[in-house]
Amino acid sequence: MFVRFAAIGTAVGALVSRADCAFVFGTCSLRNLLGYFTIESAILFAVTMAVAVVLAGSGFRMPRWFGFVRLTVATYVIVSGLVFAVLMSTAGYTGAEFLVPLSSRILHFVLPAFAILDLMLDPPRGRPYRLWPVLVFPAGWFVVTLFRGASTQWYPYFFVSPEAVGGYPQLTLYALALALILLAAFWLVRSLARAAAGDPTSKPTHRTGPASNAKPRAALNDPA
Repeated sequence: MFVRFAAIGTAVGALVSRADCAFVFGTCSLRNLLGYFTIESAILFAVTMAVAVVLAGSGFRMPRWFGFVRLTVATYVIVSGLVFAVLMSTAGYTGAEFLVPLSSRILHFVLPAFAILDLMLDPPRGRPYRLWPVLVFPAGWFVVTLFRGASTQWYPYFFVSPEAVGGYPQLTLYALALALILLAAFWLVRSLARAAAGDPTSKPTHRTGPASNAKPRAALNDPA
């Protein structure tokens, strides 16, 4: 419970601090700020942790679908951090300049740690979840970003801008790469959670034990 309260406080504090460019300094648009996948993932993470606290505090058992939500949102914040780390590490080669405030570092690197810790301490249980639904929200975000960018000429990341990547064929390749990264990350997160829960990786398809090795009894009226 303490981890979730700490995660909520950290996420909300970082989001409020990150929004100072819109509310305090006026150097960014709130609509543009909300267009970042990192910001949306952090909001989803804070809401998910809050719902988990309420369910745990009220004594209700977490439904199975909420376990999928936890895994999915954890995947989003983790992938956001990984992509951001790659962009920062390659900034010297691409010529991009990164001015990273503390709030942004917390959103990209601290929240993923909280997400993993929460899943390790209280892993979802039950049958493994399918992979493909994890792509629903990012696909919607990608499409909305493209349409909005076409009208505003602003994109939160270079890899969702057709002009920046060199056209729609290259944009499609970036989209496919991101989809594969999300699927792989979800599979890893799901595997870690199952390992923490002690779930077996497979179930036996037949009965084992002494009964399976017993020889058939002879009939009482066996002519032999």
